[in-house]
Amino acid sequence: MRNFLRLVLLVMLSLSLQVVLNTGLAQAQERHADYPMSTKWEAYSLGRQARAQSGLASAHMVVLFVEPDAGWYTYAQDPGGFGKPTRLTASLDIAKTPLTAYYPPGKPKQDAFDPTMMVNAYMGRTPLFLPLPEAANLPQAITANLDLLLCTKDKCLPTRVDLRFAVSGSAELPDASRQPWWPNFLAALKLGGVPPGQATALSAAAPAATAPLAGEAGPWQGLKPRYLQPGLEVGGLAKAILLGLLAGFVLNFMPCALPVISIKLSSLLAGGGGDNENTRRHKIREHFLYLALGALTYFMFLAALFGYTDLAWGQLFQQPSVVLALTVIVFALSLSLLGVFSLPVIDLKFDQMTTHPKLQSFFTGMLTTLLATPCSGPFLGGVLGWALLQPPFIITTVLMSIGLGMASPYLLICVFPALVRFTPKPGPWMGYVERLVALFLMGTCIYLLNILPETMLVSTLVLLLVTAVSCTLWGLAGPGFDTRRSVALKALAVLLIAASAYWVLQPRVKTQWERYSTQTLSAELGKELVLVDFTADWCPTCKVLEQTVLTPARMQELESTYGLKLLKADLTEGNPEADALLAALGSKSIPLLAIFPKNSPQEPVVLRDLFTPQQLEEAVANAAKQ
Repeated sequence: MRNFLRLVLLVMLSLSLQVVLNTGLAQAQERHADYPMSTKWEAYSLGRQARAQSGLASAHMVVLFVEPDAGWYTYAQDPGGFGKPTRLTASLDIAKTPLTAYYPPGKPKQDAFDPTMMVNAYMGRTPLFLPLPEAANLPQAITANLDLLLCTKDKCLPTRVDLRFAVSGSAELPDASRQPWWPNFLAALKLGGVPPGQATALSAAAPAATAPLAGEAGPWQGLKPRYLQPGLEVGGLAKAILLGLLAGFVLNFMPCALPVISIKLSSLLAGGGGDNENTRRHKIREHFLYLALGALTYFMFLAALFGYTDLAWGQLFQQPSVVLALTVIVFALSLSLLGVFSLPVIDLKFDQMTTHPKLQSFFTGMLTTLLATPCSGPFLGGVLGWALLQPPFIITTVLMSIGLGMASPYLLICVFPALVRFTPKPGPWMGYVERLVALFLMGTCIYLLNILPETMLVSTLVLLLVTAVSCTLWGLAGPGFDTRRSVALKALAVLLIAASAYWVLQPRVKTQWERYSTQTLSAELGKELVLVDFTADWCPTCKVLEQTVLTPARMQELESTYGLKLLKADLTEGNPEADALLAALGSKSIPLLAIFPKNSPQEPVVLRDLFTPQQLEEAVANAAKQ
């Protein structure tokens, strides 16, 4: 028992260390929120030979290396299809001089969403080039914005990040012409309209090799699109308001968002518990009035957001932090409906005797509308396509009309309370509907998990497990905050969720694992210290070790200290080569980790099942001495 408690404490300590190390190491190769991408700036000099080959008169250049995570890619500046081109805009911070960006040609590949088309993609570490003006003296500070579309085989994530880089003038910069990417730079110059050998002085007047922004004058200015259903297209404010009212009203009855219908159904039934007809009528009128106010408030927030930002409709759900927060809220609501605990304000159980009925209805209306946002696209395409290109006042007016349309059924009941008689009477059957609603909300969690980047999936599941534990603690604390025990348990519940969410949202440092093969291992044996990790997606213990012991920060430190060669043997699917090595190591089960010493590769050090960070470091150190 003592050893088990010691292991649990070590695992918790390693989680804390991972957060600290990840934060420190991420500074070298910068991560950006939860985007599956990292960037890194480098500065170089352009010597006489480099200037002769490139045709530039610049003495220095800056390179931004963009590296999507494994399995992700982004479209080239010339995407070759319908993909969004990568765009880098930059300027010198002091003089505000715009810099010309040059992009390497992309690698042709089949479009993941239309295999009949070929696109140009950037896969892996890709340099984007910014030659500095001839008159620019170092040091210099650069402000930049990177706009691209990160895609994997089944989803895309619009990405826009602000960047800064200080070019130091104190040290001698490496020669650009001796870098492995130099041929790509010459190709990028050619694509950007600078023929090699023709000297060009870069200045603010130099043409930027970038695609025009949406709405700018460009090669598509003369297009005259013809729509298949022109009657649904919007060309004026009056039509946009009418279609917005209709679309908002219809959205209430569409089955595309089961969680929205579930919450509205539960709210409707919750309002039907009055002792007599007048009391019941008053409660339902009040309930639906605040539901309508909640929906309208949310659309007021959207109006301010879209009126003064460049976000697209539904793009909030492309922010992993927003999706993560919504997943936790919906999961907690489902646990509440299953009787695990009761929230003081937002609670959907039918027999919930809340002391804040107005606030409960108000926040339920806001939550209902938030969940409906991703489902509104098919009904609002023409309205939003026109409105979001207009000034803030028109955007606000159109969005408020949509909110009014969505709130219209609630307001109708408020004006005609006689409709209350059509609402169902409370009864034992409501308990079964409660559980059905909880299942709908859990299904919503599955949908939201699918939106998140794959790299966040396991850590988000851990967060949901912590949420379940925290909700249980909240339920054990009982209603109110009357005792120290109640306050302590509820504070602990909130702290657990907050700490877990912070951990999930931390940038992850990538570890340079290579795929195991017999040839790769044979080529390295006797030359390098080699570590082989056997893992699989269906192995939960393996995933625990990856999150607590085999963390990127720790493996990167061991790699740099001992010169480790890291190989990953994935047994998720059939892998005869890995199975053969596993059997030779005397095992038919995983997790298992083998370290092959450089001088005695026939005597590998093996770690089996669960092991601590200290045991891993001790095994690597012993193998390095052999």
